Amino acid sequence: MKRFFLCSIAVVLFTAFVSCSKDDDDFSITSSKDVELSSKGTSQITCSDSKASYLSEDEYVATVSDKGLITAKRIGETYIDVNSQKTVKVTVKPLVTSFVEPQFLFGATKNEVISKVGSNYSNSTSTGIAYTPSSGKVKGYVYLLKDGKVSAVGMVVSTLYMETLTDFLLERYMPATFSEENYTALFVNGISLEKTTMLIGEQLYSVSLMNVVYMPYDKNTSKSRSIEQKQDFINQTNELLKTVLK
Repeated sequence: MKRFFLCSIAVVLFTAFVSCSKDDDDFSITSSKDVELSSKGTSQITCSDSKASYLSEDEYVATVSDKGLITAKRIGETYIDVNSQKTVKVTVKPLVTSFVEPQFLFGATKNEVISKVGSNYSNSTSTGIAYTPSSGKVKGYVYLLKDGKVSAVGMVVSTLYMETLTDFLLERYMPATFSEENYTALFVNGISLEKTTMLIGEQLYSVSLMNVVYMPYDKNTSKSRSIEQKQDFINQTNELLKTVLK
């Protein structure tokens, strides 16, 4: 009797194991498991499980609907979890590659900037260092210094490329606010302020020129201090840009 009982349990466990294995084998992703998209592009995940659940690991890069429709947001890589068992890799590539951003050397000294960017700068002061490239659509790069260290960086672009520049930024950053007072559009590099580490401002500098400024974001900074820092940053950038354009 005891042997019969043990055999019965073994049969039940074996059946359950086979059943689970069969379920796993039946569940499959029939579309590509490695998807490449451009910003705002879409791709449909097809799955043998009609009730499958989908979750994007990084919605800053791409989102997914409850029906498995992937929508690209910004350049980068993420994964879509399907039923928390299998994944689809999503790579979002840029359409606009016309501009080369400055190096984000926040906290670096002037000597460290020169070491990484080069000694062929066009202007150097106690408040910053500027570079004028010999080719490309960027007219100048600026590394602003505060207390001897880089507090923000910027690049100067012709207003002829305004629309292209905006598309370039939208492929990489999330729009936050727009100020008509100083013609500045503000972007962030996170899907929420808790995940944001950098602020990006696209500003109309003159009829013929625009600048894009980048500065670190501290979520613990008070609102009034944050506004003061942004304005101070804009003022410093404008002053230094004058030396770049000489």
